[in-house]
Amino acid sequence: MNLQRNATAFSWKQAAKSLVLRSGILRFCSALRPQAAAILCYHSVAADREGQSNYIPKGITVEAKLFDEQMRILRKHYHPVTLDDIADWMKGSKKLPPRSVAVTFDDGFEDNYTFAAPLMEKHGVFGGIYLTVNAVIKNELPWFSRTIYLFDEAKRRKMILADEKLGRTWNLGDPDENREAFVRYSHPCATMTGEAMENYVAKLEDWFAFRLDLTQGPRMMTFDQARELRRRGHIIGNHTFSHGNMGHIPPEELEQEIAKANEMLEQELGGKSEHFSYPHPCLNPQWSEQSLALTKQVGFKTAVLTEAGVVTKASNPLLLQRVYIGNDDVEAFRWRLENAFAGRTV
Repeated sequence: MNLQRNATAFSWKQAAKSLVLRSGILRFCSALRPQAAAILCYHSVAADREGQSNYIPKGITVEAKLFDEQMRILRKHYHPVTLDDIADWMKGSKKLPPRSVAVTFDDGFEDNYTFAAPLMEKHGVFGGIYLTVNAVIKNELPWFSRTIYLFDEAKRRKMILADEKLGRTWNLGDPDENREAFVRYSHPCATMTGEAMENYVAKLEDWFAFRLDLTQGPRMMTFDQARELRRRGHIIGNHTFSHGNMGHIPPEELEQEIAKANEMLEQELGGKSEHFSYPHPCLNPQWSEQSLALTKQVGFKTAVLTEAGVVTKASNPLLLQRVYIGNDDVEAFRWRLENAFAGRTV
Protein backbone atom coordinates (compact mmCIF):
# COMPACT_ATOMS: atom_id res chain seq x y z
CA MET A 1 0.00 0.00 0.00
CA ASN A 2 2.77 2.46 0.91
CA LEU A 3 4.64 1.63 -2.30
CA GLN A 4 1.51 2.26 -4.33
CA ARG A 5 0.88 5.55 -2.51
CA ASN A 6 4.49 6.67 -3.08
CA ALA A 7 4.31 5.75 -6.76
CA THR A 8 1.06 7.69 -7.14
CA ALA A 9 2.57 10.74 -5.39
CA PHE A 10 5.62 10.52 -7.64
CA SER A 11 3.50 10.33 -10.80
CA TRP A 12 1.44 13.34 -9.71
CA LYS A 13 4.63 15.25 -8.98
CA GLN A 14 6.00 14.42 -12.43
CA ALA A 15 2.72 15.42 -14.04
CA ALA A 16 2.79 18.74 -12.19
CA LYS A 17 6.32 19.44 -13.36
CA SER A 18 5.38 18.65 -16.95
CA LEU A 19 2.40 20.98 -16.72
CA VAL A 20 4.54 23.81 -15.35
CA LEU A 21 7.14 23.31 -18.08
CA ARG A 22 4.53 23.30 -20.85
CA SER A 23 2.79 26.37 -19.41
CA GLY A 24 5.84 28.56 -19.97
CA ILE A 25 5.45 30.19 -16.54
CA LEU A 26 9.10 29.56 -15.62
CA ARG A 27 10.26 31.05 -18.89
CA PHE A 28 8.01 34.07 -18.28
CA CYS A 29 9.53 34.50 -14.80
CA SER A 30 13.07 34.36 -16.19
CA ALA A 31 12.20 37.07 -18.76
CA LEU A 32 11.36 39.42 -15.86
CA ARG A 33 14.81 38.99 -14.34
CA PRO A 34 18.15 40.54 -15.41
CA GLN A 35 19.81 38.60 -18.22
CA ALA A 36 21.62 35.55 -16.92
CA ALA A 37 23.81 32.77 -18.27
CA ALA A 38 23.96 29.25 -16.83
CA ILE A 39 27.15 27.22 -16.34
CA LEU A 40 26.41 23.50 -16.12
CA CYS A 41 28.51 21.38 -13.76
CA TYR A 42 29.35 17.82 -14.81
CA HIS A 43 32.09 15.35 -13.83
CA SER A 44 31.87 12.01 -15.65
CA VAL A 45 29.98 10.61 -18.66
CA ALA A 46 29.97 6.84 -18.98
CA ALA A 47 28.51 4.10 -21.15
CA ASP A 48 28.24 1.90 -18.04
CA ARG A 49 27.45 4.12 -15.05
CA GLU A 50 26.80 1.19 -12.74
CA GLY A 51 29.86 -0.74 -13.87
CA GLN A 52 32.31 2.03 -13.00
CA SER A 53 30.68 2.98 -9.70
CA ASN A 54 33.53 1.50 -7.63
CA TYR A 55 35.85 4.05 -9.22
CA ILE A 56 33.72 7.13 -9.94
CA PRO A 57 30.60 7.61 -7.77
CA LYS A 58 27.25 7.32 -9.54
CA GLY A 59 26.24 10.66 -8.05
CA ILE A 60 28.70 12.46 -10.32
CA THR A 61 28.25 10.26 -13.39
CA VAL A 62 25.80 10.72 -16.27
CA GLU A 63 24.95 7.91 -18.68
CA ALA A 64 26.23 8.66 -22.19
CA LYS A 65 22.80 8.19 -23.78
CA LEU A 66 21.25 10.70 -21.36
CA PHE A 67 24.10 13.16 -21.87
CA ASP A 68 23.51 12.94 -25.63
CA GLU A 69 19.85 13.83 -25.06
CA GLN A 70 20.79 16.66 -22.71
CA MET A 71 23.08 18.18 -25.34
CA ARG A 72 20.33 17.84 -27.96
CA ILE A 73 17.92 19.73 -25.71
CA LEU A 74 20.60 22.30 -24.93
CA ARG A 75 21.03 23.02 -28.64
CA LYS A 76 17.27 23.03 -29.33
CA HIS A 77 15.98 25.18 -26.45
CA TYR A 78 18.98 27.24 -25.27
CA HIS A 79 22.10 28.90 -26.68
CA PRO A 80 25.37 27.00 -26.06
CA VAL A 81 28.31 29.33 -25.34
CA THR A 82 31.80 29.00 -23.90
CA LEU A 83 33.40 30.24 -20.69
CA ASP A 84 35.29 32.79 -22.80
CA ASP A 85 31.99 34.09 -24.15
CA ILE A 86 30.62 34.49 -20.61
CA ALA A 87 33.81 36.23 -19.43
CA ASP A 88 33.66 38.69 -22.34
CA TRP A 89 29.96 39.35 -21.74
CA MET A 90 30.60 40.10 -18.08
CA LYS A 91 33.32 42.59 -19.09
CA GLY A 92 30.92 44.25 -21.52
CA SER A 93 32.95 43.41 -24.62
CA LYS A 94 30.48 40.89 -26.04
CA LYS A 95 26.73 40.31 -26.21
CA LEU A 96 25.18 36.97 -25.33
CA PRO A 97 21.86 35.68 -26.62
CA PRO A 98 19.18 35.10 -23.98
CA ARG A 99 19.32 31.78 -22.10
CA SER A 100 22.98 31.18 -22.87
CA VAL A 101 24.48 28.02 -21.34
CA ALA A 102 28.09 26.85 -20.93
CA VAL A 103 29.04 23.24 -20.19
CA THR A 104 31.86 22.41 -17.74
CA PHE A 105 33.46 19.25 -16.35
CA ASP A 106 35.40 18.98 -13.10
CA ASP A 107 38.28 16.57 -12.34
CA GLY A 108 39.52 15.59 -15.80
CA PHE A 109 38.35 11.99 -16.20
CA GLU A 110 39.29 10.33 -19.48
CA ASP A 111 35.63 9.83 -20.36
CA ASN A 112 35.41 13.60 -20.90
CA TYR A 113 37.60 12.92 -23.94
CA THR A 114 36.19 9.57 -25.07
CA PHE A 115 32.44 10.15 -24.48
CA ALA A 116 31.56 13.71 -23.49
CA ALA A 117 33.53 15.71 -26.07
CA PRO A 118 32.32 13.77 -29.15
CA LEU A 119 28.71 14.01 -27.95
CA MET A 120 29.06 17.74 -27.32
CA GLU A 121 30.60 18.29 -30.74
CA LYS A 122 27.79 16.27 -32.35
CA HIS A 123 25.45 19.05 -31.18
CA GLY A 124 27.81 21.96 -31.76
CA VAL A 125 28.69 22.40 -28.08
CA PHE A 126 32.21 23.10 -26.82
CA GLY A 127 32.89 22.67 -23.12
CA GLY A 128 35.28 23.67 -20.39
CA ILE A 129 37.20 20.78 -18.79
CA TYR A 130 39.13 21.34 -15.55
CA LEU A 131 42.09 19.05 -14.86
CA THR A 132 43.27 17.92 -11.43
CA VAL A 133 46.92 18.34 -12.35
CA ASN A 134 48.59 15.79 -10.07
CA ALA A 135 46.00 13.11 -10.87
CA VAL A 136 46.69 13.61 -14.58
CA ILE A 137 50.46 13.51 -14.05
CA LYS A 138 50.19 10.26 -12.06
CA ASN A 139 47.35 8.89 -14.21
CA GLU A 140 45.51 7.93 -11.04
CA LEU A 141 41.98 8.72 -9.90
CA PRO A 142 41.71 11.51 -7.29
CA TRP A 143 41.88 10.73 -3.59
CA PHE A 144 38.11 10.93 -3.10
CA SER A 145 37.54 7.92 -5.37
CA ARG A 146 39.84 5.88 -3.12
CA THR A 147 38.21 6.91 0.16
CA ILE A 148 34.63 6.53 -1.09
CA TYR A 149 35.52 3.03 -2.29
CA LEU A 150 36.87 2.08 1.15
CA PHE A 151 33.64 2.92 2.95
CA ASP A 152 31.34 1.56 0.23
CA GLU A 153 33.20 -1.74 0.20
CA ALA A 154 33.24 -1.82 4.02
CA LYS A 155 29.46 -1.40 3.98
CA ARG A 156 29.12 -4.29 1.55
CA ARG A 157 31.36 -6.47 3.75
CA LYS A 158 29.50 -5.35 6.92
CA MET A 159 32.83 -4.54 8.56
CA ILE A 160 33.37 -3.44 12.14
CA LEU A 161 35.96 -0.70 12.54
CA ALA A 162 37.47 -0.20 15.98
CA ASP A 163 39.32 3.03 16.79
CA GLU A 164 41.28 2.56 20.00
CA LYS A 165 42.33 6.21 20.16
CA LEU A 166 38.73 7.41 20.03
CA GLY A 167 37.43 4.52 22.06
CA ARG A 168 34.78 4.05 19.40
CA THR A 169 33.60 1.11 17.32
CA TRP A 170 31.83 1.66 14.01
CA ASN A 171 29.42 -0.80 12.43
CA LEU A 172 30.20 0.05 8.83
CA GLY A 173 27.42 -2.21 7.59
CA ASP A 174 24.93 0.24 9.05
CA PRO A 175 24.33 3.13 6.57
CA ASP A 176 24.10 5.81 9.28
CA GLU A 177 27.21 4.69 11.13
CA ASN A 178 29.03 4.23 7.84
CA ARG A 179 28.24 7.79 6.81
CA GLU A 180 29.28 9.13 10.21
CA ALA A 181 32.58 7.24 10.03
CA PHE A 182 33.14 8.38 6.45
CA VAL A 183 32.83 12.01 7.52
CA ARG A 184 35.09 11.45 10.52
CA TYR A 185 37.91 9.77 8.58
CA SER A 186 37.74 11.08 5.02
CA HIS A 187 36.92 14.76 5.46
CA PRO A 188 40.28 15.62 7.09
CA CYS A 189 41.90 14.65 3.78
CA ALA A 190 40.19 17.62 2.11
CA THR A 191 42.28 19.94 4.31
CA MET A 192 45.53 18.39 3.03
CA THR A 193 47.54 18.54 -0.18
CA GLY A 194 50.28 16.65 -1.98
CA GLU A 195 52.31 14.14 0.03
CA ALA A 196 50.37 14.65 3.27
CA MET A 197 47.12 13.82 1.44
CA GLU A 198 48.67 10.74 -0.18
CA ASN A 199 50.05 9.48 3.14
CA TYR A 200 46.70 9.96 4.87
CA VAL A 201 44.80 7.94 2.25
CA ALA A 202 47.49 5.22 2.29
CA LYS A 203 47.12 4.89 6.09
CA LEU A 204 43.36 4.53 5.71
CA GLU A 205 43.89 1.80 3.11
CA ASP A 206 46.31 -0.01 5.41
CA TRP A 207 43.80 0.27 8.24
CA PHE A 208 41.03 -1.26 6.12
CA ALA A 209 43.47 -3.85 4.70
CA PHE A 210 42.19 -3.43 1.14
CA ARG A 211 42.29 -0.69 -1.48
CA LEU A 212 40.91 0.38 -4.84
CA ASP A 213 42.84 -1.22 -7.69
CA LEU A 214 43.98 1.86 -9.60
CA THR A 215 45.36 -0.26 -12.45
CA GLN A 216 41.79 -1.18 -13.44
CA GLY A 217 38.72 0.83 -14.34
CA PRO A 218 38.43 4.43 -15.56
CA ARG A 219 41.49 6.60 -16.05
CA MET A 220 42.32 10.28 -16.06
CA MET A 221 42.62 12.28 -19.27
CA THR A 222 46.18 12.58 -20.58
CA PHE A 223 47.83 15.86 -21.47
CA ASP A 224 47.96 14.69 -25.10
CA GLN A 225 44.19 14.27 -25.05
CA ALA A 226 43.77 17.65 -23.37
CA ARG A 227 45.87 19.34 -26.04
CA GLU A 228 43.78 17.69 -28.75
CA LEU A 229 40.53 18.84 -27.14
CA ARG A 230 41.93 22.36 -27.01
CA ARG A 231 42.68 22.22 -30.73
CA ARG A 232 39.11 21.07 -31.33
CA GLY A 233 37.70 24.15 -29.57
CA HIS A 234 37.23 23.06 -25.96
CA ILE A 235 38.66 24.99 -23.01
CA ILE A 236 41.07 23.27 -20.62
CA GLY A 237 41.13 24.75 -17.13
CA ASN A 238 42.78 24.28 -13.75
CA HIS A 239 41.16 22.21 -10.95
CA THR A 240 44.14 22.59 -8.55
CA PHE A 241 47.08 20.26 -8.03
CA SER A 242 45.70 17.89 -5.38
CA HIS A 243 41.89 18.41 -5.28
CA GLY A 244 41.78 19.60 -1.70
CA ASN A 245 39.37 22.23 -0.40
CA MET A 246 40.94 25.64 -1.05
CA GLY A 247 38.93 27.16 1.79
CA HIS A 248 40.44 24.78 4.35
CA ILE A 249 43.99 23.89 3.31
CA PRO A 250 46.87 25.79 4.98
CA PRO A 251 47.06 29.22 3.28
CA GLU A 252 50.76 28.77 2.52
CA GLU A 253 49.87 25.81 0.27
CA LEU A 254 47.53 27.80 -1.99
CA GLU A 255 50.43 28.90 -4.20
CA GLN A 256 51.29 25.29 -5.10
CA GLU A 257 47.67 24.25 -5.52
CA ILE A 258 46.58 27.13 -7.73
CA ALA A 259 49.45 29.17 -9.20
CA LYS A 260 52.12 26.45 -9.55
CA ALA A 261 49.52 23.98 -10.83
CA ASN A 262 48.56 26.52 -13.47
CA GLU A 263 52.17 26.93 -14.53
CA MET A 264 52.47 23.14 -14.98
CA LEU A 265 49.25 23.09 -16.95
CA GLU A 266 50.35 25.91 -19.23
CA GLN A 267 53.67 24.18 -19.91
CA GLU A 268 51.85 20.98 -20.89
CA LEU A 269 49.20 22.74 -22.97
CA GLY A 270 51.63 25.06 -24.70
CA GLY A 271 49.48 28.09 -23.88
CA LYS A 272 47.63 29.99 -21.19
CA SER A 273 45.10 28.34 -18.91
CA GLU A 274 42.64 31.09 -18.06
CA HIS A 275 39.82 29.34 -16.23
CA PHE A 276 39.73 27.78 -12.76
CA SER A 277 37.32 25.50 -10.89
CA TYR A 278 37.27 25.17 -7.10
CA PRO A 279 37.15 21.55 -5.91
CA HIS A 280 34.42 20.79 -3.40
CA PRO A 281 35.09 17.25 -2.13
CA CYS A 282 33.53 18.19 1.23
CA LEU A 283 33.46 20.98 3.83
CA ASN A 284 32.28 24.55 3.40
CA PRO A 285 33.20 27.11 2.24
CA GLN A 286 35.25 25.97 -0.74
CA TRP A 287 37.17 29.23 -1.13
CA SER A 288 38.82 31.88 1.05
CA GLU A 289 39.76 35.52 0.70
CA GLN A 290 43.37 34.36 0.16
CA SER A 291 42.37 31.99 -2.65
CA LEU A 292 40.20 34.69 -4.22
CA ALA A 293 43.14 37.11 -4.20
CA LEU A 294 45.40 34.46 -5.74
CA THR A 295 43.00 33.64 -8.58
CA LYS A 296 42.94 37.36 -9.37
CA GLN A 297 46.75 37.55 -9.21
CA VAL A 298 47.15 34.57 -11.54
CA GLY A 299 44.89 36.33 -14.02
CA PHE A 300 42.05 33.86 -14.46
CA LYS A 301 39.15 35.09 -16.56
CA THR A 302 36.70 32.99 -14.52
CA ALA A 303 36.66 30.77 -11.44
CA VAL A 304 33.64 28.57 -10.77
CA LEU A 305 32.11 27.06 -7.65
CA THR A 306 29.68 24.20 -7.05
CA GLU A 307 27.34 26.70 -5.37
CA ALA A 308 23.97 26.66 -7.16
CA GLY A 309 22.86 29.58 -9.27
CA VAL A 310 23.23 31.44 -12.57
CA VAL A 311 25.63 34.16 -13.72
CA THR A 312 24.66 37.80 -14.15
CA LYS A 313 26.76 40.84 -14.97
CA ALA A 314 26.74 41.63 -11.25
CA SER A 315 28.41 38.29 -10.41
CA ASN A 316 32.05 38.13 -9.33
CA PRO A 317 33.80 36.43 -12.31
CA LEU A 318 36.09 34.63 -9.85
CA LEU A 319 33.21 33.22 -7.77
CA LEU A 320 30.72 32.03 -10.36
CA GLN A 321 27.79 29.79 -9.45
CA ARG A 322 26.81 26.78 -11.55
CA VAL A 323 23.86 24.46 -12.16
CA TYR A 324 24.63 20.88 -11.11
CA ILE A 325 23.40 18.29 -13.62
CA GLY A 326 22.81 14.70 -12.58
CA ASN A 327 21.75 11.59 -14.46
CA ASP A 328 18.67 13.44 -15.68
CA ASP A 329 16.22 12.57 -18.41
CA VAL A 330 15.15 15.29 -20.83
CA GLU A 331 12.32 16.60 -18.69
CA ALA A 332 14.39 16.68 -15.48
CA PHE A 333 17.20 18.44 -17.38
CA ARG A 334 14.85 21.15 -18.63
CA TRP A 335 13.28 21.43 -15.17
CA ARG A 336 16.66 22.21 -13.63
CA LEU A 337 17.57 24.79 -16.25
CA GLU A 338 14.20 26.55 -16.42
CA ASN A 339 14.12 26.85 -12.64
CA ALA A 340 17.70 28.16 -12.59
CA PHE A 341 16.89 30.90 -15.10
CA ALA A 342 13.75 31.74 -13.09
CA GLY A 343 15.90 32.22 -9.98
CA ARG A 344 14.99 28.97 -8.24
CA THR A 345 17.33 26.14 -7.19
CA VAL A 346 15.99 22.58 -7.35
